[in-house]
Amino acid sequence: MRHAKKLLGLTAVLLFAACDNGITDPFQQAAGTYELTVYAGRSIPATYTIQPGDPAYPQYPNGATFVVTDGEIVLNSNGTFIETNNYVTTPTGGVGENSSFRSSGTWQLNGTSLFLTAPPQNGIGQRNVQATLDGNSIAYQEDDGVGGFDSFEYVR
Repeated sequence: MRHAKKLLGLTAVLLFAACDNGITDPFQQAAGTYELTVYAGRSIPATYTIQPGDPAYPQYPNGATFVVTDGEIVLNSNGTFIETNNYVTTPTGGVGENSSFRSSGTWQLNGTSLFLTAPPQNGIGQRNVQATLDGNSIAYQEDDGVGGFDSFEYVR
């Protein structure tokens, strides 16, 4: 009986040490801040031109420049995430306006498959993204809303 208690005690210590080192906790290993390096297939800073009269952007009748300057995704060890992308929109002949896209939700990890789920927020419908977490980078493709997909990458 005494040996069984010692064995159980040693097992508990080993399990605690493994969890403390992130060995058995993929959330702990994946948790952290990842910086945006690729936005919609382009390296940061990513510059896009909005053509005059583009029906998708009626607020810019004379066109504009849209520059994604930086961003990050923070994976918290409790299974939540916050994604923030910062950009500047400059109407043709106008002054640039700083803005940001922010999305928050939950994440799950299965091997190298990372699943991000965000409820509807900020005028954007629910997002369900399947990404790949490969070492220190997160890469995924997301529907661009016009029948294609855009690539995104974040690096720790």
